[in-house]
Amino acid sequence: MCKAALGDWIGSTDAGSKAGYGDPSLCPNLCDCHPTNLPLTCWTSMLGAIHTCRNNNWKGPSMRKLRYGAACLALSVSSLTSAQQAGPPKPPRPPETVPSLREVKSVIVCGDCDKPFDTSTHKQVMDGLLSNKYIGELRKALYWQDSAHQFESKAHYDNCDFDGATSYVDSLLAEIDGHVIAAKAAKEKGDGAAAEARVVKAFFALGQALHGVQDFYAHTNYVEMSVGAAKKSTDIEVVMPWKRSGKDRIKELVGNGLVSGFVVWGLPQHCAKGVASHEDMAKDKETTTSGKVRVAHLQNRSRYQIAAQLAREASQELVDDAFRRWPLLKEINGQHVAFEVLVDRRGL
Repeated sequence: MCKAALGDWIGSTDAGSKAGYGDPSLCPNLCDCHPTNLPLTCWTSMLGAIHTCRNNNWKGPSMRKLRYGAACLALSVSSLTSAQQAGPPKPPRPPETVPSLREVKSVIVCGDCDKPFDTSTHKQVMDGLLSNKYIGELRKALYWQDSAHQFESKAHYDNCDFDGATSYVDSLLAEIDGHVIAAKAAKEKGDGAAAEARVVKAFFALGQALHGVQDFYAHTNYVEMSVGAAKKSTDIEVVMPWKRSGKDRIKELVGNGLVSGFVVWGLPQHCAKGVASHEDMAKDKETTTSGKVRVAHLQNRSRYQIAAQLAREASQELVDDAFRRWPLLKEINGQHVAFEVLVDRRGL
């Protein structure tokens, strides 16, 4: 397989010649060349030739050669990826099971209410939420992010992918908007089942957004940057990445040294060389390297406790905003929402 030169097989195929792709002199032997050093013309030649061949439904020797070269390219890229990521073994996919609300330390909030949640009604409200399918879907999404999007930087504010993570939260809110519009239309037609199904999906997207917002506090050095000037932990600003003010604040913080932990298996990777690993920076639990550090002048609270406090406050704000923007969610679900704070199952 590795004896053919990329330029030769592109230039010699009907697809390559008819499409005008490929100058064999520009393309070294693919399998003798480090993939990152391949001239851009080689990559575009190969991809363009394959695209043209498929569009014109060409078969026979041309397509066989293209498939042959593509296989060689894939082999080389695979080798490169393995070399770059040599080190700690890739963690297995976390389980997708969601524990019962009774088994976890959850938070109950009153969404967009004039008064905060009345804790004296905790048991009564909890009993109602145990069988609430909308809250069940929201909580499912909190855990789903660590399984289905385990190595996507944007889903967890990893690898300094601040723009990607913030845009991802925006996309999830846009998804909620689409589901609510569809639910309203179904409700107007008298199709209650279809309306409820759309609201279920909206709550799933809300849970995904909550996970990302919470991870901003757990996976970045925001807590470390903020504790020095605070006289008490409640002095620390709650950054809301879904708001214009929050996006501007994140950009400002990045300019002043905000980073998030480097995850070797995560993509994309935007951190500068030398940024601490996710393992060293994460504050998802009180037992992590950074999470267990105590801040003496803030009542000796741990960084984990401070991150969890900020994540909870941001989550309340997001639920409030969601219920204000989409009253139908509150109408169908009820005013109470339960969720966990700083869910982490990835084992990174």
